[in-house]
Amino acid sequence: MSDEIEEYLDDIFSEHRVVLFMNGAVQSPADAESMMALDLLTALQIEFYPVDVSRDPRLLVAVQERSEWQQLAQLFIDGQFIVDTYNMSPTLKSKQLDKILNTKSVAFSKAAADQFREMNK
Repeated sequence: MSDEIEEYLDDIFSEHRVVLFMNGAVQSPADAESMMALDLLTALQIEFYPVDVSRDPRLLVAVQERSEWQQLAQLFIDGQFIVDTYNMSPTLKSKQLDKILNTKSVAFSKAAADQFREMNK
């Protein structure tokens, strides 16, 4: 991983606690996975910083190396990989995501999380 990309990631993590690495911009996600992650985080009212990895292939590789995970979108909190799109719903359904968010002191709508679980029984 290049020093330039590594510094860029370090800057993002130092400025933003909750970061979503995705394909495309918030206004126009480039794939269903990024759209699903955006929808879920928005529904939970989690404040996050979106990063479009499709604009620089080196950035995508760097994020995948940090997380040791290939799938996007990826959620990081305090520079630590938390979950990817495919596992976001199951971790929310099992309340594991609630525990992580509470442990990390990340504000979210508990009512929306409960509503999601009720709808996905």
